[in-house]
Amino acid sequence: MDTPTGHLESPNYPEDYQSNKECVWKLTAPAEFQVALKFQSFEIENHDQCTYDFVEIRDGHAPDSPIIGTFCGYKLPPDIKSSGTKLMIKFVSDGSVQKPGFSAVFMKEFDECALEDHGCEHICKNVLGGYECHCKIGYELHSDGKTCVDACGGILDTPNGTLTSPSFPDFYIKNKTCIWEIVAPPQYRISLNFTHFDIEGNNLFQSSCEYDNLTVFSRIGDNSFKSQGVYCGSKLPPVIMSEGNALRIEFHSDNSVQKSGFSAYYFTDKDECMTNNGGCQHECRNTIGSYVCSCHNGYTLLENGHDCKEGGCKYEITTPTGIIKTPNHPDYYPSKRECIWHFTTTPGHRIKLVFQEFELEPHQTCAYDHVVMYDGDSPDSLTLGRFCGVKVPYPIITGSNQLYMMFKSDASVQRKGFIATHTTGE
Repeated sequence: MDTPTGHLESPNYPEDYQSNKECVWKLTAPAEFQVALKFQSFEIENHDQCTYDFVEIRDGHAPDSPIIGTFCGYKLPPDIKSSGTKLMIKFVSDGSVQKPGFSAVFMKEFDECALEDHGCEHICKNVLGGYECHCKIGYELHSDGKTCVDACGGILDTPNGTLTSPSFPDFYIKNKTCIWEIVAPPQYRISLNFTHFDIEGNNLFQSSCEYDNLTVFSRIGDNSFKSQGVYCGSKLPPVIMSEGNALRIEFHSDNSVQKSGFSAYYFTDKDECMTNNGGCQHECRNTIGSYVCSCHNGYTLLENGHDCKEGGCKYEITTPTGIIKTPNHPDYYPSKRECIWHFTTTPGHRIKLVFQEFELEPHQTCAYDHVVMYDGDSPDSLTLGRFCGVKVPYPIITGSNQLYMMFKSDASVQRKGFIATHTTGE
């Protein structure tokens, strides 16, 4: 096909495509243009490796041209653009499952950003059928869509500092987006501590904070970000520590309710764990101004504070979330072992324990290997359950702010044990 625009679809679309089918489309754009492809619907037999039915797109017409992507399942593929004037689309179905297939439009595409007169003051981003202007952090796009003006936010590279919402402590502005990026030297972490927080919305019940919100990201690598939380309402967010040496804070307000916003301070701290794991034999956790070594499940820390030895199996747990597991998991737990986990949370809060895997020696009354839980700080408290065998226990929720959990194995049969997550809440 060499027309400027057009439409292509799988055989028999929108009905199910036929089995054992192979179709190839070769698209060509005029010189100095590329071929763009945009999918409008997509439903092809799903597989992790797209081994059965699939759509394969190559950057050229040759069978060995570079592969742009191989797609299957139900998610629309991203917009596709060739690097040159040719694009090849191949659809293959096997002899089993059939689905409705796909529908797509193609068009000739030109990279306006390659021209010197695109007019964008900062950043030009090519999109299908045109281009968009974007601004660097600390600036926002003018109403002309091309020039950039000073805005809230910016890049902060000092060892410590503060940031506030626009107009703080007065109400923040409607329809505002502010982006700050705090950058520390390599091997450093950033701690963000909020001193005031009042943003439209309420995330106490895990609402989406769809109106006004503040989102914190850790930058992972050069161009990817990992969310560390979305916040709104009037409750102070927890102290946030970056996972790398850069932290990105995004604040958005809509066109309705305004509040007083937020105030926060940040400081940077060297992550000793990044060099030789801090000298820790097992796990190293960075703390403000220092670091702490800890040991894997079933081991205890030696007096030197760095090395571990196999031994103790009693744990005092005060963190709000985490994972626990039997010694040696996922390998078989040792015989004649007793382990205790004592969970404590804030008064007024409760503890929830959810098992992901569970495999102990079975017995009708769980007289041999077993795990038992108590709603309190000792075996004298109310029993919440006694479990063994291979059936995953139901989620355990305490009525108090403590949970006492005990695992025992006898001298005979061993199994893989269990792994569980614990959380706290009101």
